Amino acid sequence: MATLLSILTGLVNGFVDLAMLPWTIWQWFHMDVLKERMVALTLAGKSPEFLYMMLSLVLLLVLLGLLSRRFLKATVLTLESFNRTIGQLSAWFVLLMMLQQVLIIIMGQVFRGNELLFSPFGLQLSNAELQWLSGQLKFYNAILITFASAYTFIEGGHVRVDLVYGNLGYRAQRLIDLLGAIFFMLPTTILLWWFAWPLATNSIFAQRPMNIFSDKASWRGVRLETSGTAEFTWVWAFKVLILVFAALLFIQAVAFLLRNLWALLARDEEIESHPADPLDAGPPEPEPDIHLGKPLEAGQVERSMSQPPPGSASAQLASVRSAESARRRDRTGAPKRANPTGGLAVPSLAPAGSRHHPTGDR
Repeated sequence: MATLLSILTGLVNGFVDLAMLPWTIWQWFHMDVLKERMVALTLAGKSPEFLYMMLSLVLLLVLLGLLSRRFLKATVLTLESFNRTIGQLSAWFVLLMMLQQVLIIIMGQVFRGNELLFSPFGLQLSNAELQWLSGQLKFYNAILITFASAYTFIEGGHVRVDLVYGNLGYRAQRLIDLLGAIFFMLPTTILLWWFAWPLATNSIFAQRPMNIFSDKASWRGVRLETSGTAEFTWVWAFKVLILVFAALLFIQAVAFLLRNLWALLARDEEIESHPADPLDAGPPEPEPDIHLGKPLEAGQVERSMSQPPPGSASAQLASVRSAESARRRDRTGAPKRANPTGGLAVPSLAPAGSRHHPTGDR
């Protein structure tokens, strides 16, 4: 009972902190001493107050979505559009990785060089060793994974083990997705942020080492953590990307929760949990025109629809009957049509003694 009361109190305080957030930010910017400002920042990122404020924001979005279906839909589409745009922009790092890898291979294997010197018009823009550039490819890969993971989740591209989910109905699937977002995805992203915050701040600030249980901080300045090897040395950048990864997945977890809530509330339409990218869905392909010429009339449409499909037993029986009726007409004699050659005899290439019908008589 005491734990539940503590959680409710934290949520109430979270709503208050959320309402007072603009005033808090204004006070933070107007602190006179830079050290006090940075200490407050490093402690706020992993504080329980920040956690309850984020949970209060999620709860507020859920309540507003229950009151207004239009607000719920707009919020889902806005959050997904944000992550989708970031993911699509990060895809350009694939091209950058390919070009840099090709350049490294050419410089190392063709020219037998050990560094890349690029100085157009005397301006030295690059003087990096190939080993450092090879390590930089790992950083590009980390950027791609960080910024495209939420977008991949929108498209349903993450690995998923399905044992029961595929055999359930539509509403049962949406309910499972809703509960999964509440009890698994949101807590996972929050824990990832909580553990990554001291890891990132220790790598970019010169301060007393912090951990998840630290309640004090001593900020001294900016000190970017690097490695002593010849490879890519921006260790601090990799740790900051963990924070960005957690933040983007948290946003997508909120969007996923609201999308499945929208699906459960909308009884007149089916809402997909993982919608396709609107840019991938092109204009519908036109149906092939199987009647080349004038459109069929009503009677012709009925006759064409009543014909059996080719290859079926009915079609084979109909072809046999039509062949028998054709032979019967040949024996009895069919009315001849006018010769388009004007009555001139058409030379025959058939061997002597064989039956041959002139072209104009058939």
